[in-house]
Amino acid sequence: MNKLFAVIVLGGLSVFSFAGDLVIKSGKVYPNYVIMGAAPNGIRVFYNDGTGDRQVILPASEFPDELKETVNKLVRDIPAAKKKAWEEAQEEKAKKAASVKRSRDEKNRLKKSDAIVKKEQDKNHKIQDQLKKKASKRKNVFTK
Repeated sequence: MNKLFAVIVLGGLSVFSFAGDLVIKSGKVYPNYVIMGAAPNGIRVFYNDGTGDRQVILPASEFPDELKETVNKLVRDIPAAKKKAWEEAQEEKAKKAASVKRSRDEKNRLKKSDAIVKKEQDKNHKIQDQLKKKASKRKNVFTK
């Protein structure tokens, strides 16, 4: 009776120790896994292998048959995930293009501003030179 009880307890503990492991068809083991949902190119799985949380995207064909129902539900969402990823990429591309355009416009504006400032400075220098010439002529007039 005690041996039977010990076997049952040990059997139950071994079930719990493997309860969170995902063994895919290729034989790779993902301990403490959680299926998170569809990704653009498969199904996203988070797992913890003892060194920290990790993430992997697996093709639906790699999942064991016990998870077939869950996987099939998620497979239906893969096209939507692909579309969402594509839209996010396009949005990011548009943001980057807008940022580059803003930067280019700002540089052009600063160039124009520099050109205007330079033009004003040149004009002011000419005026100053003319005033200096006039002032030097006046000095000569008063000193004679």
